[in-house]
Amino acid sequence: MKVETTVKNITTVMPQLYNWLKGNPDKESLAYTTVMKHAKSDDEGKSVALRLLIHYMGDVHQPLHIANRYTKAEPAGDKGGNDFLLKYHYTANELHAVWDTVIYQNHKSPKRPFTSATWADFKTTTDDFFKGLSVSKADMESLDFAKFRDESAAIAQHVYDGLNEGKDQVVPQSYIDKYNPIARQRVAMASYRIVHLIEDIFGATHGYNLRKRKEHPTSFLQ
Repeated sequence: MKVETTVKNITTVMPQLYNWLKGNPDKESLAYTTVMKHAKSDDEGKSVALRLLIHYMGDVHQPLHIANRYTKAEPAGDKGGNDFLLKYHYTANELHAVWDTVIYQNHKSPKRPFTSATWADFKTTTDDFFKGLSVSKADMESLDFAKFRDESAAIAQHVYDGLNEGKDQVVPQSYIDKYNPIARQRVAMASYRIVHLIEDIFGATHGYNLRKRKEHPTSFLQ
């Protein structure tokens, strides 16, 4: 078994999207040409580019979004853990979904559209999620997309350890105890880095200055 970072991953287009939003579009790039095939105007294209970049910033911090496990049984890879089946639990029945739910912690999705009550509940849940988590200034103030990928790739090397594959196989509590803090920290890193990214593109004075908030940037994530 080996786990490798996929050659064509989202960090290929993240710099392209970023440069576009900074006013320096490469109109021959994959990101620009793909988005503008469907956009009716440059403003609409930029809107899509921003949403994609925010989405990819979250994705690149999830280890199984940028890696595949290769075995004799699956020489083409397991699609980032999507084909690594496990016993259904809290909406997840394969390893990728287990990590998408932050090792089962975020298995509930808030009802939409939001009401004042569900918004308040979501904020409470998010506040609880971030308790005990912190991100250093040096880690937060980075736009090194390849670094984000490499961080996730290093974690992906061992996320299969301690697991048995199969529809009747339960994720051991020891695995949950080990990887839930790691997954939560990845979410925190992504959150603060998204704040830095937005402020870098639009400026901290462009609307709400999240850096001046004493708590974590949950309002942005909501």
